[in-house]
Amino acid sequence: MTSILTILVYAIFGYFAFGGLFCLPFLGWGLAKVDPDAANSGWGLKLLWLPGTVAFWPILLRKWMRK
Repeated sequence: MTSILTILVYAIFGYFAFGGLFCLPFLGWGLAKVDPDAANSGWGLKLLWLPGTVAFWPILLRKWMRK
């Protein structure tokens, strides 16, 4: 049972770690392509996007690649 929990914890950690790495280029360049209204926004608004970007990075990556 502990090995299943260990694998689950590592999978969740990997998911959010990759989301943390994804958020930097996405908030820097990709957000303007996905949402053109956010192109001229400052870093204050981008900091508000940060938790959602880390959590929903697969959806945002797909939208970014389509643009």
